Amino acid sequence: MEFNQEITVAAPREKVWDFIWQVEEFAACVPGVKDVEKIDDATYGVRVEQKVSFLKASFQLQVNIEEVRAPEYIRTVGEGKDSKLAASLKQKNEVTLEAVSENETKVRIDSSVDVFGKLGSLGFSVIKNQANKIFAEFARNVKAKVE
Repeated sequence: MEFNQEITVAAPREKVWDFIWQVEEFAACVPGVKDVEKIDDATYGVRVEQKVSFLKASFQLQVNIEEVRAPEYIRTVGEGKDSKLAASLKQKNEVTLEAVSENETKVRIDSSVDVFGKLGSLGFSVIKNQANKIFAEFARNVKAKVE
């Protein structure tokens, strides 16, 4: 499944970039993130809980930073499992920061997510609807912290 979202943040690109690298604080903007652990400079363990339709998933993800072009681009890949649901997921995220003006930055997030098991059986429309809700809350949280 492909997801493409963008928000405009009333802050300079460098400020938004610096905020992204405050990983624990940035991750806290994502609804459902319960814990972030730095494994090394390019790897993080992330525990995420989400309710999707009638299922509650708790994924332990390993997220790897694959490419960085400061201060405009980050690509990560991650995968994880929920053993209770017999579900797993793989994801790739690309975050692009574009300076719209001195004090405004467009943040574009392009994600590719593959969901397997019981959660994957819910179908694209159910998962996409939940992803859109999560992104809307994430956008509000980022703006509140950065602007």
